[in-house]
Amino acid sequence: SSSRTVVLQGCAGIGKTAVVHKFMFDWAAGVVTPGRFDYLIYINCREISHIANISAADLIADTFEDINGPVLDIILTYPEKLLFILDGFPELQYSVGEQEEDLNANPQEKKPVETLLCSFVRKKLFPESSLLITARPTAMKKLHSLLKQPIQVEILWFTEAEKRAYFLSQFSGANAAMRVFYGLRENEGLDIMSSLPIVSWMICSVLQSQGDGDRALMRSLQTMTDVYLFYFSKCLKTLTGISIWKGQSCLWGLCSLAAEGLRNKRVQFEVNDLRRHGVGVFDTNCIFLNHFLEKVERGVNVYTFLHFSFQEFLTAVFYALKNDNSWMFLDQVGKTWQEIFQQYGKGFSSLMIQFLFGLLHKGSGKTVEATFGRKISPRLREELLKWTETEIKDKTSRLQLEQIDLFHCLYEIQEEGYAKRIMDDLQSIILLQPTYTKMDLLAMSYCVKSSHNNLSVSLKCQHLLGFEDEFYFCEHLIISLCITFELYKDVKDLEFVKNTLEDSGMKLLCEGLKQPNSVLHKLSFLPESSEAVCKYLASVLMCNSNLTELDLSENPLGDTGVKYLCEGLRHSNCKVEKLDLSTCSLTDASCVELSSFLQMNQTLKELFVFANALGDTGVQHLCEGLRHAKGIVENLVLSECSLSATCCEPLAQVLSSTRSLTRLLLINNKIEDLGLKLLCEGLKQPHCQLKDLALWTCHLTGACCQDLCNALYTNEHLRDLDLSDNALGDEGMQVLCEGLKHPCCKLQTLWLAECHLTDVCCGALASVLNRNENLTLLDLSGNDFRDLGVQMLCDALIHPIC
Repeated sequence: SSSRTVVLQGCAGIGKTAVVHKFMFDWAAGVVTPGRFDYLIYINCREISHIANISAADLIADTFEDINGPVLDIILTYPEKLLFILDGFPELQYSVGEQEEDLNANPQEKKPVETLLCSFVRKKLFPESSLLITARPTAMKKLHSLLKQPIQVEILWFTEAEKRAYFLSQFSGANAAMRVFYGLRENEGLDIMSSLPIVSWMICSVLQSQGDGDRALMRSLQTMTDVYLFYFSKCLKTLTGISIWKGQSCLWGLCSLAAEGLRNKRVQFEVNDLRRHGVGVFDTNCIFLNHFLEKVERGVNVYTFLHFSFQEFLTAVFYALKNDNSWMFLDQVGKTWQEIFQQYGKGFSSLMIQFLFGLLHKGSGKTVEATFGRKISPRLREELLKWTETEIKDKTSRLQLEQIDLFHCLYEIQEEGYAKRIMDDLQSIILLQPTYTKMDLLAMSYCVKSSHNNLSVSLKCQHLLGFEDEFYFCEHLIISLCITFELYKDVKDLEFVKNTLEDSGMKLLCEGLKQPNSVLHKLSFLPESSEAVCKYLASVLMCNSNLTELDLSENPLGDTGVKYLCEGLRHSNCKVEKLDLSTCSLTDASCVELSSFLQMNQTLKELFVFANALGDTGVQHLCEGLRHAKGIVENLVLSECSLSATCCEPLAQVLSSTRSLTRLLLINNKIEDLGLKLLCEGLKQPHCQLKDLALWTCHLTGACCQDLCNALYTNEHLRDLDLSDNALGDEGMQVLCEGLKHPCCKLQTLWLAECHLTDVCCGALASVLNRNENLTLLDLSGNDFRDLGVQMLCDALIHPIC
C-alpha cells in the first residue's frame, strides 16, 4: 500500500505487543517485507512516558546501543528505510489542535514525550519513514485526528479454535486441557473473557498446578476483576518456605509500587524502588514474584510488571484498600476520592477505574482481604457512585463519555441496584465505536436489563469482534435484547450501521424480531443486505406490528429484493410509517411493487427512494399508487431519480388530489421549465397542501418564474421553496418577486443560492422584504452581488415589516 502508517488497535491483553514482536522476529528472518526496511526502531511508549524531554535521535540511539555518531548520521540520511514501531500509544492529555505549532521536524531537538510522539504521527519527523502503532481503543479518538491515511488493523480475540489450540499447548495432557476448556462454557461471561489471550494465560497458569476444586471456583468467575483476583489469590497459595503474611506484605508492596508508577507514568523499576515499597532484594529472585514481575531486557536489575494490566489492577487494589489516616505517598495526603478518580484522566475508559468498580462486587471482599491482608475501604462505594453520577450529569464530561466504557464499569460491580441508579439517568444508548466485542455486548445487555427507563438503542459499528460468525453474534444479541423487550418493554430503536452481518446472522436476528414480546419501533442497518435478507424482513413485517421505521438505505436490494419486501409491507399487520429505500439499486420495476403496497397500506407517512434510477415510468407507477392510496403519505423524496418533465404531470395530479402530501423533494433531476409548469398546475389546485418543495439543480431558467409566480398568487400553504443552482437570472427573479409580494404568499424560507443573480434584481428583492412579513430566511449565497445591490438589501432589512 502507498500508506506508510499502520495502526494495530485492540483492548488490554489482546496481544498487540505479541503481534509486534512476532513481526520483528519475522522481519529479522527475512520472512516479511524483505528489503523494505534497513532498521526497525522499537519504542515502548509507556517506558519513555516519564521522561521530561527526549529527541528522536535519543530514541534511535537507545534502540541501538552500539551505534554512535557516524552510523547514526547514516541512518538519519535514509529515513525511507526506517520503520518506527510505537508500542502502547498513550491517551493524549491535551487537545491536538492547540499543540500543532509545537511539533518539530528536527530529530536532534528534545521535546516532551507526547509532543515527540505526535510529531512522528503527524509526519513532521521523518515524513518518508513508515510507522507501526499499537493502541488501546481509548487512545484512538485523538490518535485518529493526528493520522494521515492510516491502515487500521484490528487485533482479533481468540476464535474458539485458537483458544482450544492454546489450552492444548499449555497442559501436559489433552484430557486436562479439554476439561478446563469445556468447563469455561458453563459460564458465558468467563467463556467470553477467555477469548482474551491474557485471560486464557492467567487461567492456564493457575490451573496447571491446581486441583479440581479450583476448576469449580473458576467457573464462578463473572468479571475481569474476578479473573485477576483469582490469579493473584492462587499465586499466593504457591508460596513455599515463606509465611502467608510475608506473601501478603509483598503483594501490598507491589500495589503501592504499581500505584506510584502509574501516577508518575513509570513502568520500569529499579531494585531501590522495590525496596522502598517493602519488596526486598532477596524477593526478586523468588519464584513467587515471577508470577508478577520480569526483568527488563538489557536492564541491570530493572523490573517491570509482566503485563501493564497487572500494574493497573494492583493500582486499583491499592486505592480500594487505602487507609485515610496513613498514606503511602505524602503528596496524596488530604486528597479526596474525587481527585484520585480524576487524576487518571480517562474516566470510565481507564482500566484502573473499571477494576475499582469490580473490587466493590460483594463477592470480592473476602478474597481481597485473604489475598492482600486488608479490607476494602467502606467509603469507596458511595464515593465512586457519587463521582459517577457527577460525571454523567456534567455536560462537558457527557460529551466525551463513551457509554460502553460506563457499561463495563457497571458490569464489573455486578449489582443491579447500583446499575439501575446510574442507568436511570440515561435516556438513550448510542454506541458509535467502529468495533464491538462479545464482552461489550455482555456489558451492554446487563446494563439495559437493569434499567426501567424507556431506552433507544443505536448500534453503529463496522465490525463485531470475537465472533466466529455473525450467526453467533445475532444469537447473543437476541438473547440479550429480546429478553429485555420481554422484561421491560423499553428498547424501541435498534440501529446497525456498517456492520458485518451476513444472511445467516440477519435470519436469526429477524427470528428474534418476530417474537410477540418485541416492541422494537425502529430498525435500520447497512449490512450489504441481499435479496434473502428481504425475505426475512418481510416475515418480520407480517408478525411485528410495532415496527414503524425501516431504514434499508445504501443496501443493494435490487428489484427482486423489493418484491420480497413488499410481500411483508402489504400485510395487514404491517404498520410501517417511515420507509427508506434510498440508494438501493432500484428501477421502475420496483415502483410497480411499491405502488401496489401504497394502494393497500394505511399507515405509511414517509417514503424515501432517492438515488435510484426509477425514471419517469417508475414515478408514474408510484403516482398511481399515491392517487389511489388509503394511506397518508406526507413526505416523498424523489431526488436523483433520473427524472424529466414527463413525470411532472402525474406528480401534479397527486398534488391536486391528495391532502396528505406536504413535502416533495425533486433535487438533481432534469425537470426543466416545462416540468415546473406542470407542477405549478398542481400547486394552484385548492386541495394541494404542499408546504416544502425542493427543486435544487433541476435545470430551470427564468422562463419558469411566471408559472411559479402564478402559483404563489393562489397557494397559501407553501412555506419552504428551494430553487438553488438554477439559472433563474435577474429577469426571472424580478417576475418571481411579484408573486412573493402577493398577500396569499405565506412563504417563510426561500433558497436562491447560485441562481445567476446580480445587482439588477436587488431592487425587486428589497421590495419583497419591505412588504412580506412572513419571509424569515433568504439564502442568496453564490450570486454576483456588488456593493450597490447589497446596500439596497440592507436598507430593506432595517424596514419594520421585514
